[in-house]
Amino acid sequence: MRILFWIIALFALAVGLTLFAQLNTGYVLLFLPPWRIEISLNVFAMLTLATITLLYLLLKLVAEFGGLPQRVKQYRERQQRDASIQLEREARLAFFEGRYQRAERLAGEALNNSENNDAFAVNALLATRAAHQMRDFARRDQYLEKLQQRFGNQHLSAAMMAAELYLDERRYSDAGNALAAARQISPKLTAALQLELRLRLREENPDAILRLVEQLAKSEAVDAEQARRIRNQAYLLKLKQQPLSSQQLQDWWHKLPSGDKTLPQLLEAVVDSHKQQGEPAFARSLIEETLRNEWSSTLAGRYGSLGLTGEALISQLQQAELWLKQHPKDHLLLLTLGRLCRASALWGKAQTYLEASIAVHPTAVAHAELAELLDSLDKNDAASKHYRASLALALPQASLL
Repeated sequence: MRILFWIIALFALAVGLTLFAQLNTGYVLLFLPPWRIEISLNVFAMLTLATITLLYLLLKLVAEFGGLPQRVKQYRERQQRDASIQLEREARLAFFEGRYQRAERLAGEALNNSENNDAFAVNALLATRAAHQMRDFARRDQYLEKLQQRFGNQHLSAAMMAAELYLDERRYSDAGNALAAARQISPKLTAALQLELRLRLREENPDAILRLVEQLAKSEAVDAEQARRIRNQAYLLKLKQQPLSSQQLQDWWHKLPSGDKTLPQLLEAVVDSHKQQGEPAFARSLIEETLRNEWSSTLAGRYGSLGLTGEALISQLQQAELWLKQHPKDHLLLLTLGRLCRASALWGKAQTYLEASIAVHPTAVAHAELAELLDSLDKNDAASKHYRASLALALPQASLL
């Protein structure tokens, strides 16, 4: 319908112009001394229109030829950009396919064709990661150096990748420097805090670990159970690296959050430390307080090796017998009762408890304790039997070490 309308309009225009030309009898006189030129108005209008058209086309042609170098440059840049994008896509596919050598080569070629900063960074980071996967650390560092030269210390992704790769290579000092650069750019970046936590765990820096896990727990980057395990590891490192006196240990223990005081491994380490420093009474109070709130078979087993004497030993035995009513099948508690009875010179009861512990769950320690008891009672044959049983249980465990 629209085409038909235009056809009718053009025909109408043509008819109108024809009628105008027939009715128009005017003329144009051009005086160019010594010449006089007289032409019809219709011809003059047509010549004028033709002249304007030719001038327009000429100017258009000049403009086209004048802009040709710029258009050629833009075309080449577009071709180069398209080639770089295609190389980058192929490099990514090769990387995810595990073809790291091809990925590094293609990313390097794309890097050479990269004009803008984003394309340069993406291709350099991809080539860096591929070189690291091939354990070609020298070539990896060359790409990191290119990133450094292009962006300085102001590129977050470059700093984060450098920190992660240096950490993987165990270059802890360089990883720390890269993380410091990342923190300057984004001080509260959760991923940077998580990476720093991995670094401090590798360095066994308990104070830094506790600080970082607290920050990550507040931002919910680690769950409560994971944070609890990491804090336990940090506390154990601190006790290992910084031996404390009995009083210092008690002061440090009282300052800990109440939730951390129930960590089993930490409790065991604190109990052992007090025992070694000749403070078994405090170790005993810790065990009893903990077991009142939450049962731990391991702590119950340590309860019988504190070395207390006199009334304290009798009180220990009474407490352990109360626990036995609630946990009659706990083999470590039975072992503890055997030890306490033996320390109290209750030979018969000691033998009964040790035999019960072995009956519930035979262990090398229980067999050895019973063997020593029987040996002291001049029951040599029975003692030899339990010595052999203890050795038979201990050897497979020793072979795994």
